[in-house]
Amino acid sequence: MSTDLFTAAAALHPVPDGYALTYGSHATRPRPASDLDLLYTGNAPLPADRLAQLIDGVKQLHTDHGLTLDEEVAFTSKLYATTREIEHAARLDGFDAVTDYATPVGDPEALNSRGFKLRLVLNALTTPHVFLTGDVHTYRRHVAAAERGAALLALRIAGTGKLALTSAASVLLSSPEGLTEKHFLGYRHETHLHAVLRRGLAHLAHEDLVRIDHDTITWRAT
Repeated sequence: MSTDLFTAAAALHPVPDGYALTYGSHATRPRPASDLDLLYTGNAPLPADRLAQLIDGVKQLHTDHGLTLDEEVAFTSKLYATTREIEHAARLDGFDAVTDYATPVGDPEALNSRGFKLRLVLNALTTPHVFLTGDVHTYRRHVAAAERGAALLALRIAGTGKLALTSAASVLLSSPEGLTEKHFLGYRHETHLHAVLRRGLAHLAHEDLVRIDHDTITWRAT
């Protein structure tokens, strides 16, 4: 990981509120030219001209550091999220009426939809990532809400009233058809995911939505 790269990305944060983070390969084991996955947040939507400036800055950052650009999902969709969007992502609104959890690879309309943006936001907050700058208290609150959402998503996909913690992680790592990583829900680091689910399940237990006994989860559907 490059301190200079992260410092440059943090300097692009476009608003005085919110926070910025990087996720994806640069938060774990980046290849030299890997694209830098970034999420900038704020309380209000960015005006179109300011969003365009942010996108230009991120593209220039990639050029300056010799990184590859990945625009399969447009920067206009994935680069900036409001507090309200993050709250909707944590409530699993990106999965409303969804029966197929596969990533819609090759479908630009679906990849740039509101629903898929919310899925990306949830993923960014619940996979390994690096906090870059901004309001750390709001960031921590959003991470906690997203971890609760990830735990609830695992339980909903599993569709059973009782399952082991390892099974909860498994349903987020791989679909019944064998889809994994970017073709499914974007999770790949099993140890990190177990920690995320434990924290998320603790929130659900506090709300009396689940009971955890020797790593066996019993829950009532919501």
